[in-house]
Amino acid sequence: MVVEGHFWAQSAWPVSMKLRRFFIEGEPLKPGERLVTGKRAHHMTRVLRLGVGEPVVLFDGSGSEFPAEILEVGRQLVRFKVNAGKRVDRESTLSLMLALGLPRPGIMDLIVQKVTELGVNEIVPVRTERAQRWLAGEKDLSRIKRWGRIAQEAARQSGRNMVPRIWPLTDFRQLLQQAADTELKLFCWEEEEKENLRQVLEGKGRARQACVLIGPEGGFSAKEAEEAAAAGFQSISLGRRILRTETAAIVVIGLIQYELGDLGL
Repeated sequence: MVVEGHFWAQSAWPVSMKLRRFFIEGEPLKPGERLVTGKRAHHMTRVLRLGVGEPVVLFDGSGSEFPAEILEVGRQLVRFKVNAGKRVDRESTLSLMLALGLPRPGIMDLIVQKVTELGVNEIVPVRTERAQRWLAGEKDLSRIKRWGRIAQEAARQSGRNMVPRIWPLTDFRQLLQQAADTELKLFCWEEEEKENLRQVLEGKGRARQACVLIGPEGGFSAKEAEEAAAAGFQSISLGRRILRTETAAIVVIGLIQYELGDLGL
């Protein structure tokens, strides 16, 4: 069977092995042969210069890694021999969702990349009152696919064997409903003057689920803040300085992972 998937390579895997890692889409990996054709195979053979007999590691987002060896290389194909997979868990003990008011495209690309490296499990672009309006129809679908590829590459680079789920563009009220049962719900708002992240996290040391809601470049409206509070979100301040959307996302996710997840280990 010929299955084309997205692959990304790495010259030195920083976790434990110096083998090239490739993410593969399509059918789940299993022992046997896997054939890649077309542009992706051309990239692997002509750009990465992969050769017959070279050992690699494949993963498909299921949490397992599959040792493999290149059996055949052509101008438009690469054939792998895939060995039995082994589950390798590098995930945080904290299940973490990041929801953010839709920012400009380049900013969203950066956020997806960095929070994937930090261990986020789900990323939700949210339609808010002040969010950017550039997603619509086919552009919506193509951009979400792009974010998926960015998340796959970031997972590959960081040694993760799970890839975050990228949600479709979601209405603000729908997000509040979807997160209703989440253990810890945080709403980052520049108008908050009493509660800060440290205070909230000190009382949530045993939380295993968290949803962080961050606004777009224009921030949240007062009405949205009221609705979030009514839905059980804890409003928090990030200090006296106003942080950009991308800065807030990276900083907050990193601090939460340090306090409740695996960055503090």
